[in-house]
Amino acid sequence: MRDIGLMAAAAMAVLAVGACDGAKTAGGGKDAAPAATATVTPVPLPVGPNFPVPAATINGWVANNDTAAIQGHAWSLWQAMTAPSGQVLNNQQLPIWDTWADASTVFPQPRAQNASLEAAARPSTDRKFQPPAQFHHTRDARLRALATAVHANFPVAVDVKFDPTAAGFIGAPQSGPGGGTYSYASGASLTKLNAAWPAGTTPQNRGINEFPVQAIETKPVFGLVKASGLTVQPLWQGPSASTNAGNPTPDTWTTCVLVQPGATGAVRPATTAEISSVAASVQAQSLACKTYLWAPLSTFYADQMNAAEAQSFNAATGGGSVQAAAGDYSVLLAMHVNTKEIPFWTWQTFWWQPGGDTPNNFPGSKQGQPSGLGAPWNNYAACTAYAQTTTSGGATMTVCFNPYLETSPGIPAGITSNCVSCHGVALIGAANYPADYKKPIAFFTDPNYFTTLTTHTDFSWAVADAP
Repeated sequence: MRDIGLMAAAAMAVLAVGACDGAKTAGGGKDAAPAATATVTPVPLPVGPNFPVPAATINGWVANNDTAAIQGHAWSLWQAMTAPSGQVLNNQQLPIWDTWADASTVFPQPRAQNASLEAAARPSTDRKFQPPAQFHHTRDARLRALATAVHANFPVAVDVKFDPTAAGFIGAPQSGPGGGTYSYASGASLTKLNAAWPAGTTPQNRGINEFPVQAIETKPVFGLVKASGLTVQPLWQGPSASTNAGNPTPDTWTTCVLVQPGATGAVRPATTAEISSVAASVQAQSLACKTYLWAPLSTFYADQMNAAEAQSFNAATGGGSVQAAAGDYSVLLAMHVNTKEIPFWTWQTFWWQPGGDTPNNFPGSKQGQPSGLGAPWNNYAACTAYAQTTTSGGATMTVCFNPYLETSPGIPAGITSNCVSCHGVALIGAANYPADYKKPIAFFTDPNYFTTLTTHTDFSWAVADAP
């Protein structure tokens, strides 16, 4: 295990990187040619009237069901996170969120799935892709296997990010039960913490220390666009535009976009020739495309992958029917964003939605986007879940999910789910998703989830899953 003092310093330090295979750029990817050594410093979200918003203010929005204020706050976070950071990698400027430390930096050991890749990778800002952890939190082994099989047809990978406040908190030594000092970045240390509670400690009091109010965790989700030709990208249009309304995973979506690198223009219907050119790919991936659109790569935030990143992507996605190679693009499909501005955190999800909104604005929309939000960031829609129910003390559950992940059969009732109910059961010990999302969970006392064998991790699955 890495020394926790060194780990805290590393999480807050400048990320020195070696020679890379190209520059990260919004929509345009990376140059293929090598470039000079660069240094990237993690940039915090600017502090101001929109962040952090006082907890009393946000809780007032929740109590009054002020959805306009909540949606406005989500968009202000998105606009701030995607603003130019002032940090340049290979002559290209990064958005603020893409300067933040990823899991391979914050946590002391490489994740098991990418252990050999991590050991071989040179020091750089190369993305370290991971499998989506959502597929492994259910106790049902059959569902886990089914989720993995489904997503082999349409591979997605994540690159979890932590702002400097969250990274520093996870990396710093933390006090805990028994007068001990623990590392929240170490699964072994957290297991010791879980076992150290004095006899009689109630489940409600068995928790890690809370994150600082300026802490932000994000889960960017990436797909693959090939370097040349047209790549088929399913487009979320709601459960009704799927061949499986109960579990509408991307491979079941009936609207698909043909994405072309190096092209310009607006999203439009695809031509007959374009559709014919992807017929073999659609069949190989068992996609359900019926309606086809065309779009340039610039509708995404995209990075052109080098060889190490392509290998990492393939390892994270399990080697499905589509394989990444050097020169291909990882494209931002969606991103969960959660901030500790209130005790139960704020929760917003953004996903790729070029053109008009999803029918019925489900689970969210582009409504309320700031007028100054430029491309490609204005090609993403949003939903929010600042409380489990739509009204304070009500019975109607809030619905907000990532269509690329929570539609999976490995997540019970994913399309009726919300972020706060899911993350509220993040635990050291035996953790599991809610069986359904029909009623709110009593944090942190519901005996179905919280027992004297578990310790809640302040809504952080990243900490609960620490290696």
